[in-house]
Amino acid sequence: MKKTIWQPLILGTALGLLAGIATVTGLSFLTPGITANAVGFYGTLLLLSAALGGPLAGAIASAVFLVISALFGSPDFKAVITVPAVFWSNLLVVGTILALVGFAYRFIFERWRMPARLLPWVGIVIAYYLLVSPVSITLQNLLVDTASLILPEVLYSYETYIPQAIFDIFITSLVFIALPSRYNRPLWYESTQLPVVRQLNT
Repeated sequence: MKKTIWQPLILGTALGLLAGIATVTGLSFLTPGITANAVGFYGTLLLLSAALGGPLAGAIASAVFLVISALFGSPDFKAVITVPAVFWSNLLVVGTILALVGFAYRFIFERWRMPARLLPWVGIVIAYYLLVSPVSITLQNLLVDTASLILPEVLYSYETYIPQAIFDIFITSLVFIALPSRYNRPLWYESTQLPVVRQLNT
């Protein structure tokens, strides 16, 4: 199997397991007032899986995380995530948008070097949360025929996602800074670009 497949497969599974374990064991904490959102390492690990492992790793990590949360999460968390409309909409929406994060990180990786790369990465994380909330909530409410609740729930979810987004930006940026350059590149594709040879004037 090509390393551009097995490496994302392993990375996505490993980070998805860690994200689920972090939530189940309490390394993430629930946002007061709404049990469906938690602030902690789960979001950070999912974003890192998509950035470093690509679309496949991001989709796998989100699926593994949701399954572990549904099976072993706290009663309050399980009460929300095991609702079929919530579980399947999150599986589809989060997996799809994390796949887009993988493509976006590859785009900025090829065009910016560290630390300048962190600025567009902040934009990617913000865009991720701006998209996940309205799309997943809209889908959930349409599935249960409560369309009138879409706008209030989206606006309220943005309030709960602000601390998570800030946390994710901070932790992922530290990871990218700490990682050697050969480890913070996307693992899911082989670059076809020829190395640039600089000629010195003599």
